[in-house]
Amino acid sequence: MSGSTEHALEHGHGHEHDHGNRLYFTTWLWLLVITVLEVGVVLFHLPRALLVGILLLMTVLKAVLIVANFMHLRFEKLNMIYVIITPMIFALIMWYGVALDY
Repeated sequence: MSGSTEHALEHGHGHEHDHGNRLYFTTWLWLLVITVLEVGVVLFHLPRALLVGILLLMTVLKAVLIVANFMHLRFEKLNMIYVIITPMIFALIMWYGVALDY
């Protein structure tokens, strides 16, 4: 073996990379499952309020998965909460602004 390969195996660096790939694969798999569920929910022709609520919940779940794993905020809970909650607040403000027109 080469010197760098032996060094990586001695200090366990090779295993960290494998764990990261498994984490990314699992995250992509969950995102796919949630997306398929979103499409399935739309096909059931549920009442509009229930449909919107379920779709918003699944969207927030997908956002949490992406922020936690791809933006590496899994261990920074407060930052993760800010990243998820702030756009929701802005969306509510914008919705309120549009709702006044009706």
